[in-house]
Amino acid sequence: KKSFNDEMNNINNINEKKLSISSIVGLENLGHSSYLNASLQCLFNIKSLSKILLNKFLTLNLNTQPLTCAYTSLYFEKINTTLKYIFPSMFKKIIGELNPLFKGNKASDAKELINFIIQRLHQELKPQINQLNSKIDFYQQELISRDDKLSLQSFINDLKLNQSCIFNTFYGITKIERKCKQCCVTKYSYQTFYMINFALKKVKDDKITSIGSEYYNGINLFDAFEERRKLNNLDGKNMLYCNMCKCFTNGSSQKRIFSLPPVLIIVLNRGENDQDFNEEFNFPEVLNFIGTNYILSEQSYKKYFLCGLISHIGECSTNGHYISFCRNSFNDKFVMYNDTIVSGNIETEEAMKCIISNNNNEKVTPYILFYHYF
Repeated sequence: KKSFNDEMNNINNINEKKLSISSIVGLENLGHSSYLNASLQCLFNIKSLSKILLNKFLTLNLNTQPLTCAYTSLYFEKINTTLKYIFPSMFKKIIGELNPLFKGNKASDAKELINFIIQRLHQELKPQINQLNSKIDFYQQELISRDDKLSLQSFINDLKLNQSCIFNTFYGITKIERKCKQCCVTKYSYQTFYMINFALKKVKDDKITSIGSEYYNGINLFDAFEERRKLNNLDGKNMLYCNMCKCFTNGSSQKRIFSLPPVLIIVLNRGENDQDFNEEFNFPEVLNFIGTNYILSEQSYKKYFLCGLISHIGECSTNGHYISFCRNSFNDKFVMYNDTIVSGNIETEEAMKCIISNNNNEKVTPYILFYHYF
């Protein structure tokens, strides 16, 4: 039997076939923890990131990088076990200690969990990265020709301090333009993001009830991207403060995607209950931005395939039950994870429709989409 160190030294030799075999391993439900199991299966399925973390495993510090250690340990167990499922007990314990939202046996929201995991892993790993990669270099060259160089330089400096394998996997850049209608001066700012949220609502009396900035009713994902970049008027209680005019004025704001990350996470927020979700909303297997003007940077990733999705059964995201579908890169079929129950060789169309056998006709809705560039 190989020792732990022998196994770790052979990480670079892990091939797609071994990873595909590990994909049939489920996770035990520890008590209302399907949200955790579904989220972890989709994150583990990002093989490039998992390999990087495995290579770092022996150098991780349990005291300063507890979640990274727990995450990588669980994945290491998953790809080496001969069991049909494993227990994510230690990971659940540690993440509960780090964030009370996930402590104990209460149900939680998969989006909030993924949000926390990405941010926490990034914070734990970023001090280890000292070299800037070419990704940041081209951002600097391309952005420096824009207006408002002071805010731009501040943004670039922030990027330099925030390098990690998590950042390079999940983070994209949004460009925001704000224009004062009184002096016609336009200011530019840039922000990073690691999830794109679309809150999709049914039409009620030809109106959409909005309790957020991105509520949208439509029938496909590209319509949602189109709606997202529309010009918004800033007036009334939302007036713009103009540094040139030295007062609040009427203005406009436009948020556009400057560049996309290698792994794009899209959240389809459903409102307070399933009845608010637009059942006719469609999302593609291939998300192709080539030839469109949705993405500003010519050097951004622009073509993606669906590599995973999380679906939900129940009234709202903080209760009910979660399942996930992950693409097996070895045979290009999907694997369904329902805690310890794992079903392979699922066709793409079935996965996208969230078809589950023997689900007692319960309503299953797509919630979080994972796209990987190609």
